[in-house]
This record gives sequence, C-alpha cells and structure tokens, in this order.
Amino acid sequence: MSAVYVRAAGIQTEYFDELAALDAVLNRGQARAESAEKNIYKPLNRKLTKSEVAAIAREDRSILNDLSTMILNSIGDLLANSPDGEVNDSENTPLYAGTDGVSEYNFSGLHKVIEKHGGVEGALKNLGELSKMSNPINMMRYLSTNPLYHASKRLTLRGGGYPIRGMSLSGMQALEDAFTDIKQGRESQGVVVGAGSMRNFDTLLVFDKLGLLSKDEKESEIDPSFGAGTLHLSKEKHDALAEVLAVESRYSPSPFPSARDWYDLLESVKSKGLDIDLIVSYCNGVKTNNENELAAIRDVYPNIEQKNYKSSFGYTSKANNILDLTAALVDESVPVGSTILINGAGFSVGIGFIVIKKLKNIKIS
Repeated sequence: MSAVYVRAAGIQTEYFDELAALDAVLNRGQARAESAEKNIYKPLNRKLTKSEVAAIAREDRSILNDLSTMILNSIGDLLANSPDGEVNDSENTPLYAGTDGVSEYNFSGLHKVIEKHGGVEGALKNLGELSKMSNPINMMRYLSTNPLYHASKRLTLRGGGYPIRGMSLSGMQALEDAFTDIKQGRESQGVVVGAGSMRNFDTLLVFDKLGLLSKDEKESEIDPSFGAGTLHLSKEKHDALAEVLAVESRYSPSPFPSARDWYDLLESVKSKGLDIDLIVSYCNGVKTNNENELAAIRDVYPNIEQKNYKSSFGYTSKANNILDLTAALVDESVPVGSTILINGAGFSVGIGFIVIKKLKNIKIS
C-alpha cells in the first residue's frame, strides 16, 4: 500500500479569496475582512478572478454557477501555490468532488422582481416577469455535474467523476475516496474538491424553523457561509505539505450526532494507535451538537489542544472539512510534525474524521 500526501491546496470563501488572505488573518494579526455578501437572504453573485477569466473560455464562462465559480477560483489559488505550478500527468488523474448543483435561479429571479417592485406585495402582482427571465442555458447551470465539468476541464483531468452528496460530510467523503484509491494503488494521485453554500433558500428556511438563526448575530447559533477548497493528493512525498494517515466516515441517521456517537468515533481513532497532537473540532454553532462533540473529546482526549476554524470561515457546508485541513496547514501556530485530527458530520448522513501529519507550512506565493 502507498502512503498518501497533500501536495497543494487552494481556497475561495466568503471571507478569504485566496490562501494569502487566510495567512494574513491566521498568522499576521490582520483582522478578517468584512464580507461583500453579508446579507444572507440575498442570492450570491460570485465572479471569477482575473487569472481565471483569462484561463476559462467564454462559452464555459457563460454556463458557470456560483459553486463552479468558487471551485475554479480555488483551483487557480492551488496552482499559484503549487510547487509544480500544475498537476502533472493530469490526463490520467481523477477528480473527487463533494459538491452539488445549484437550483436557486428561480429564487434569484424572484429576488430581482421583489427589488424592482419595491417589496413582496408588488412582486406577487408581477410574478409573470419570472418567465421572461427564464433562459434555456440555465439548465446547464442547474446540473449537479456542472462544477465537475468545469473543474475537470480547467485541469485537463481524466473525466469529471461524480458528485458526492453527503451533506456537510461531502468534502470529507471525497477525500476518503481519493485516499483509499491512492493507498490501494488504484491511482497515483487525485484532485479533491469540496464546495458548498449554506445560503440557499431552502437551507435558510430550515435553519430558521429549527431556531438556529437570529436577527441578532450574537444570538444566532450558525453563521451560514459559503466556500470552496481544492487539494492535490499524491503518493509522491517530495515537497509534500502533509501525509494523510486516515480518513473514515460512518453512517448515522441522527440530524445531530449524540455524545455516544462522537465518543465511539474518537475511540476508533485511538484504537488505530495514532498519537493526536491537535483536534480541529467540527463544532458548527449548533449548541446541542457542540456540547455532544466537546463532551466526547473531553472523555477520550482530555488533554489535547483544540482549534475550530469556523470562527474564521463561518459554516460552509460541503467545503468545511477541506477548508479545516487547509487552515491547519496555513496556521503557523500548528507545529510542523503535528498529528492533527479533523472531525466532521453531515445532517442525517453520519460523522467522520481525517488524520494528517503536518510536514510543512503552506508557503504563500
């Protein structure tokens, strides 16, 4: 079996357009920039970076959605910070993607009608205008494979793979598939993408019904955000950022895992004989979930340092574990040589973990 290494990473999130911005906050004492899309009920309007505009053909730019745009920007960031400046042997490299399609264009159109007519009442009288906004090309934007098409074409990979839709475990499960394929010798490398948004209309309605949102930010349990992260995994150790030691997810039908669920998961990590130096908690802001996870950590790893990067990123759904892993590699307060446990969970899907050994800090170009 082969060892598996992280060779490069890239991001784009609500608060950090690239790794350099994250580095400035985590390591240089800079305050986190104010979000340009702070209104959580307003549709996103993500734009390609200048370098990605130059790299993406016009016809492909016309069928981008917000998740695809963030993924392409995170790929541009990965390439800018990659030791090779590219993914070598890309035509033989598979894509592993924890993401989905976008079905928000009716909501986006409705938002425009509401703004145009000064409120909901005026919009309801003019709903017919939605049909005028319909565009057949939107069908291309709806597809769950849309982000896969763009990511694969941007890096000239071997096909687009399939979208893993495991709620907030999606990015971790994509990493799990890549890790297993490389470790077992089925692949020599892979590109892993995690991208998501907690700003879609249905999710916000559910959060509100569950009492997880509040008009007072200090009282709100969740900070719904969005983002994308991309990793290049390989069996090649030279110049690697980290070694991936273990990735495992397990099914759990509970919306919020119990303390026992977390306890059993952490005991399984301990049984592998891995000496953990740091735990990056999942804690996503939901009080019950936070309490259950932290209680299990106290029982199994009572003296281990903890970090939680959602205070930096917000809650980014399918991207959260890829972003957590990347942040630990950027964060200079995490010593090189540390063995890091990263927890994850997905609503009524399950829970899981990633264990990595940090080999170096990401050097920002």
